[in-house]
Amino acid sequence: MAIVGAGPSGLACALTLEKRGICPDIYERSGRTGLHVPMVYLMLELFQRPHRDQLLYLSKLGINLRPLNRISRVIMHSPHRSAEVRGSLGYLVERGQGEKALEVQLAERLHTKIKFNVEADYRELSGDYDFVVVADGSSRAAADNKVWETTMDAWVKGAVILGEFKPEEAAIFFDTSYARHGYAFLAPFDRSRAVVMLSVPDIKRAEVDGFWEKFIRKANLDLQTVHTFEMNHTSGVSSRQRIENILLTGNAGGFTDSLLGLGLVMGITSGVLAGRAISEGLDYERMVRPMIRRIKRLIVFREALNRLDNSGFSMLISAITLPGVKQAIYNTDLDIINLLYPAVRKLVKKPHFI
Repeated sequence: MAIVGAGPSGLACALTLEKRGICPDIYERSGRTGLHVPMVYLMLELFQRPHRDQLLYLSKLGINLRPLNRISRVIMHSPHRSAEVRGSLGYLVERGQGEKALEVQLAERLHTKIKFNVEADYRELSGDYDFVVVADGSSRAAADNKVWETTMDAWVKGAVILGEFKPEEAAIFFDTSYARHGYAFLAPFDRSRAVVMLSVPDIKRAEVDGFWEKFIRKANLDLQTVHTFEMNHTSGVSSRQRIENILLTGNAGGFTDSLLGLGLVMGITSGVLAGRAISEGLDYERMVRPMIRRIKRLIVFREALNRLDNSGFSMLISAITLPGVKQAIYNTDLDIINLLYPAVRKLVKKPHFI
């Protein structure tokens, strides 16, 4: 069998197959595994309920990862309100090609050799292999087969910066003047280095610098920049996750939520489940159905977020950081997304996602 893409979901699939005695052919278009730019990824436990500890959950699936740090404090900013939450809020993990990057961690455990610098065509491979897992981070395969619907398209600009940081803290910024209905965040690699990123939906690439400059000015960030980067990020939902002998995983299968663009845990999980489905003759689409249901529900939350102005963002921050409320949201096992879904669905007048 073949895997197209040596990112987190593709590597998770390969590791799962190896444990079951199957050595797949892995094709990666770049010269090495991992994003070309270093960045820090927020693994917020709020979005992975009922699995409160995401790394513990992944370890039970056979995927063991070392984080940069636990998140114990998140500060949220809007133009009219700043507030914080404390507790066991999730993890900070490194992405990229550094020794602590999760892609590097996964690749180091793999025995199968990755075929680098190969632009593999999943359609051609599907005629040569019993199964092809598409894990290239692109919606192309789903779009080719007319099963893809884009729910958010954003341009992202970021910078690796130097300064003094607390490794257990992250900051999130909401302001429609520079992020529209997206957001920005600052997260540290360690005490002296961090990444700051801005995600702005529904803009052209030529507009990115203007939004970035406004963000830096309004957020009052004094940056000692190592380097900057830009990328396009598309989230969506696929009505199918298996098309004949082709299995779609990670962002290729729509395993990224449209609320904040997070999808690492779901993407890795989809890779594991694809490996299990292939090796054990199981129904992949049935296995991933709970994740797809949650992704569809998060689309409803995204549509509600799109209706907020800056006053609305400030009210939202105030509401979710009230004493008692924030305790229930962040320091319990309550699945807040499912609890709030009926009310949010009625607010945006969307059909119910089963």
